Amino acid sequence: MQFATVKDVLHSFVARLVGKASIVDADTFKSAMRRLAGCVTVIATEEDGKCYGFTATAVCSVCVCPPTVLIAVNKSVRTHQHIDRRGAFSINILADNQKGIAEHFAAKIDDKFKIGGYTFGAAGMPLIDGAAAHLECSIQRRISIGTHTVFVAHVTNIDTKAMAPLIYHDTKYGLVAHI
Repeated sequence: MQFATVKDVLHSFVARLVGKASIVDADTFKSAMRRLAGCVTVIATEEDGKCYGFTATAVCSVCVCPPTVLIAVNKSVRTHQHIDRRGAFSINILADNQKGIAEHFAAKIDDKFKIGGYTFGAAGMPLIDGAAAHLECSIQRRISIGTHTVFVAHVTNIDTKAMAPLIYHDTKYGLVAHI
């Protein structure tokens, strides 16, 4: 005789409750998403003279005309409220030699910009020195989904350099291999 685990019973109950054939658990979802390599960015904003930012890979181009991007930001991240109120942010695409910056902005510390190494762009957003590219963005739409807000934004200013980006895959930072 085979006994169901508590996890199996809960999944079955939730599946019946929401009317779906199966429920994907969080650990399985996270495991699958770790297989998805992402470009490492620092999302940043400025509000009332103070800069805020965090490391992110949940960044995506939406369309070219008009130039539009989206970012997904966890509502529990301190920077979320400042991006939402300011209505603007920068996407700093980190260069392959900026692993230390990625780790710094991923840490839970109060003033991440205290280390310096940034300027302000034409739209007033913080731009990380040495990044492969900077995009300044103006929010057009906010979509609340579970624990995150998806911010859809027009790109108002761009600066790029001929540098390879830093990549994040399976909980590790790495470089783009030339194909």
